[in-house]
Amino acid sequence: METALKSNIAENLRKHRVLRGYTQEYIAEYLGKKDYTAYSRYEQGRSNLKMEDAIKLADLYQVDVQELISVSPKVNQSFENQKKSNGLISILVDLDGSSSTLENNIIRLKKINELIAKQDL
Repeated sequence: METALKSNIAENLRKHRVLRGYTQEYIAEYLGKKDYTAYSRYEQGRSNLKMEDAIKLADLYQVDVQELISVSPKVNQSFENQKKSNGLISILVDLDGSSSTLENNIIRLKKINELIAKQDL
């Protein structure tokens, strides 16, 4: 599997797991792995995600398998669907504890908020 694709899948898996508050140990047990390192290798991009595991994870996270293996998430469609349904937009932000990451995300969120106010999004 291509390195960039593995990296994207790894990031998607991590985001969905963290967003829902699951540990790697819990996910490994859910998938029937002997220990968490088997699942951890998926999130590190060191192992290819098995289709069987992708289906189980998609079911757990209540998303399409495509959402887990997608190189670029369907952000625009999600924005439009959420905007039409309740006027709100949900955005997932990565934070690593550094002030520069926080500042960059704040700038990004302000720009998105401005677009919403102008109804350009």
